[in-house]
This record gives sequence, structure tokens and C-alpha cells, in this order.
Amino acid sequence: MNEIIKISHYSEKSARVTVGNKLVALKAKPGQFVIIKFDPKGLRIPFPIVDCRPVEGELDVIIHRADGLDEILPLIQEGGVLPDLLGPLGTPAVIEENKTVLFIGDGSGFVPLLPLIKASRDRGCKVLSIVSEQSSQTKCLLGDINSMCNELSVASEDSVPQIMRQWIDLFHPDKIICSGPTLLVKHLTEIARAHGIPAECVLNMLMIDGIGICGVCRVMVAGKQKQTCIDGPIFNAWDVDFDYILNRQRSFV
Repeated sequence: MNEIIKISHYSEKSARVTVGNKLVALKAKPGQFVIIKFDPKGLRIPFPIVDCRPVEGELDVIIHRADGLDEILPLIQEGGVLPDLLGPLGTPAVIEENKTVLFIGDGSGFVPLLPLIKASRDRGCKVLSIVSEQSSQTKCLLGDINSMCNELSVASEDSVPQIMRQWIDLFHPDKIICSGPTLLVKHLTEIARAHGIPAECVLNMLMIDGIGICGVCRVMVAGKQKQTCIDGPIFNAWDVDFDYILNRQRSFV
């Protein structure tokens, strides 16, 4: 249980890690996540489940260049065992069939979109992706992203709203799903609302227990308090109070 089956390095500080856990692999759905401890005395860190193979009893997570996470890679090796893995957590995504879906995210923030892209493609959707932050953080993931998309644009964060508007006019997406910095997601949601396009967002909130007890990841959605760990991490972006999130994020900086 929790054996590290394979480590596929994208770069010096980024890797896709395959973990053996049949119970989680059998139950996990797109949009859910796990919380992992890489050291018995270390932090509990949430990771999106980017892929799972129930027959083999395997699931994949991506460790991707975020502050502190690059220190994890030297701690693990193939054949080792993780001290703790909790999941699957969160509410699964609702994946529609035969729609045109536009995914937008920044380099590291694009990771939780990968399983949603794969599931949408498997349901016959036309998949469009705009990836911001044209840097080594983004480039090491482009192979995975491009292989699952009908159209892909890599751009600076400043140009993402402009490209989003152009693609709305060109492709007429049925839904927009975004992830990344709160200010960017807020702006993209405003554009989606102005065009009357349903939008969802994957929120990246600080978590401690992951089961709704600590309350650290609480957000306001449609005027009601929600917990990202159990009610999310995917929400109707039109209903999210992003100013509330920004204020909470400032309190933890």
C-alpha cells in the first residue's frame, strides 16, 4: 500500500509520481484529490489525482516546482513507501458529453485541470486550452496538455483575457473551466459572465485536515459558507466570492 511505483521526471524540480493504492484508485473520480505525507514528521500536502488506473491499483500525482515541493523529490524513490496517503477527497467533477470546453490556467495551476481535460475528451468533448505563464514551469507540462487538446495556446498572463475573448468568438465554448491565481480566475470569471457562458473554477486553498474539520479552506459560494476540501475543490465560478478568498489568503501570508 502506498508504494512508489514510478517517478517520471519532467525537470529537475518536477515529476509525475505513480503510487500503488488500489482502494483509492478504485474510488477516485476526476476532480478529486489526495493528501500525502512524504515524511513521517512532514506536512500533509494536497495533490490533485491527475490519473488513476483501477485495474492496476495505481494513481498519479504531479509534484511541480511550487515553493517547498522541490524539496520532496530528493526524499522519495521508486520502490519506497509513502508514510501516509488519504483519499480520495473532495467532490467529483460533473463531466458533460459532446460539449466544447475551454480550460484556462497558469503553469502550476494547470495541474488540477489535467484530469478534467482527460475526462472531457473521453466523453467526446472538444477540448480547448489556454496556458498562461510561458516559462519552464509551463513547458514541462505542455506534452501532457497538448496530447489531450484539440486547440492549445501558450501565452503570457497579461494576454490570456484577450485570447480568451478571441476564442469565445471563434469556438463558442459551452463551458469555461479555470484554475490559477485568484485574481486571474476572478477576471476570467467576469469575462465568462459577460458572455453568458457557464464557468467553473478549481480553487487552490490552504488545507490542513482535508475532511472539513479545521475550516481553513472555507470560501463563500452563492452567499453560503463552503469548505473547499469537502464541497469543492470545483465550484460554479459565477457564485464564488473571490474578494472573500483574497482577503483570507492575505491573512495567511
